[in-house]
This record gives sequence, structure tokens and C-alpha cells, in this order.
Amino acid sequence: MKRGMVKAMIRLKPGVEKLQAYFVNDIPYRVKLDANEGSNYLLKGGFNINHLKPNLYPDSDSRELRRKMAEYYGCDETNIMVGNGSSELINTIVNAYCDKGEKVMSFTPSFSMYQTYCDLCGAEFIGIETEEDFSQNIDKLILAAKDQKPKIIILCNPNNPTGYVTSKEEILKLLENIDDSLVILDEAYADFSYVTAMDLINTYENLIVMRTLSKAFGLAGIRVGALVANAKTIEYIWKVKVPYNLNIYSQYAAIEALSNTDGVDEYINDIKKLRKELYMQLEDLQFQLYPSGGNFIFTKPPIDNLFEKLMRRGVLIREFIYKEKVYNRITVGTKEENQILIDEIKELIGGCL
Repeated sequence: MKRGMVKAMIRLKPGVEKLQAYFVNDIPYRVKLDANEGSNYLLKGGFNINHLKPNLYPDSDSRELRRKMAEYYGCDETNIMVGNGSSELINTIVNAYCDKGEKVMSFTPSFSMYQTYCDLCGAEFIGIETEEDFSQNIDKLILAAKDQKPKIIILCNPNNPTGYVTSKEEILKLLENIDDSLVILDEAYADFSYVTAMDLINTYENLIVMRTLSKAFGLAGIRVGALVANAKTIEYIWKVKVPYNLNIYSQYAAIEALSNTDGVDEYINDIKKLRKELYMQLEDLQFQLYPSGGNFIFTKPPIDNLFEKLMRRGVLIREFIYKEKVYNRITVGTKEENQILIDEIKELIGGCL
């Protein structure tokens, strides 16, 4: 090839080439209610990292962190694997279990990355539509699973973005009726609902529960998540865990936070109170609302282009389009942040009259 000629780009594999890159908008804001982040209350004083040795690899097995997590979650450290957020761990599971063409099933709408992880490894994603009110019909899921025989079923509970909470009884029904699929319970927001399958991991060998420190712990920036399952399953999945996958700073920050959990329950209760207040305020403004067990509210707004209009006023929320209808997911912020949101919406509504 002659110097100066441009070589043709090497193409990605077909399943990846169709994907859209995930970019986070860098938008100036006054109030950020678009990513379900929590408040920095556990590590607000910072922490001393002078004793850490960045020239050395971190503990590849995250042993001290797993011990701390085991104490908090009420299990054994052999029941836990940690990673860069629960998202990395879900991706690891899908890649470990699914060959090209094998099926992964979940409700839709739900966390969009489930389908992305399937696309990356060539698995087929099957979305089971929720009901009109965004409730998740477990009987429908069970029937579809018996027919389609998925390798993995993922149930986000509470569901992101809708906030719907599947009851413990329905979870048990799913587990009792499905024994030839791996069942992943994505409990990123479970702290805000108090419905969890954590106590079932040693009863059902095909159950994996995902947890994160990003939401109720307010530590989204350190990217620490946990995969919790029976010890045999953990040992099995460990075959594909990336060595040194969690850096020393994230491990240390998570250990510090888990050593000082006295404020967690208080924070969760505060968010639940603020969620109720915000729900009532939005209801008064004629928003169509859906019950939520997360630290957010899912709504169909009475205002067109609410996302763009609030963004221009420095208030960030998320927009979702489902079946050609526009919905918004609004993170429950502090009392002051929620009031700014409500005040801006009132001005927008007043301008529409």
C-alpha cells in the first residue's frame, strides 16, 4: 500500500456493529435527577488513601470487601463475587453461560443493557411485554420460559425504569416453576422496597442475586457491585472472572462505607418519605404516575417535551419512549432539589395555560 493511502477500517462483528455507543451527556445543570444517584452521606468526610500502594495490584479476590459484604447481607463470603458495579457482573454471567443463539429472557421495558450484553455475545434477547400499567405478569413469564427455554431469565426488582415491585410470593412462584434456566434477580434498588431474594440463594441453585453500592449507599462513583449466589455457583462463575477487576481505591472506599452503615437505614427511610411527597406533588400537577419501589418515579407527564424544557432550565431528568409514548423517570432528590423541580414544572404549566 502506498504511503498516504487510507486503509479500510476493520469492521466489528455484526452483533456489535449495530449497537449505539453509550455516551453520557455533559450538560450543565442546577439539579441532576436523571441517573438515580444517591447522596454522598457515608463518605462525606472523605478518606485517607496515603497508605495505599498504587504500584501493586489490588487483591484480585477482594477478600476483605467480600467479608464486609457478607456481614451486611447476612451470608458467607463464599456466596459473593464483586465487580465494577453489578452491570459488569451481569455481563460476565451472560458471556459465561450463553453461546451464540441461546436465549435470555426479561420483561420490557427494563434495564436496556440486558439486551446489549446479549448482542455482545450473540445471544438472543426475548422481551416479555409488561401489562398496560407496567406490572410484570409472572405467569406470562413462566409460560414463555417453558415454551422458549431461555438459558437465563433476568428479573429487575424493583424494575428500572418503571419502579414496579414483584412480590416475594411471585418470585417464589417463578423459582418453583423454573429449574432449567438461570434466574438473575437484579436488586439494584431493592434497599428501597425491602423485597429481596437474598435469603433464597442456598435453596435454589439456579438463583443469582445482584446488589450494588451505587444507589442506597450513594457510591455510584466507586463502581462496586456484588453477585450473590450459593457457593457452588460462585465457584463455577469464578472461572471467567477477570483478575484484578476491582481497583484498590474502590475496594478501600467500599470497605470504609460498609464499616459505617449506621446511617443507611435512616437514608433509605428519608428517600421513601421524599418519594411519597414528590409523588403527591406530581399527582397534584396531573402527572400520570406509577407505583415505585426505587429511588425514582416513573411518569407520563402532562407537558410535551418536558425533558428538553427542564434541561433548558438546568434540571435533568430521563426520557423514555415506549410504544411511541413519552415517559419520564425522575430521581428522588433532596427536599430542596425536589422543590426546584416542582417549581420549574409549575412555571412550565403556567406558561401553557
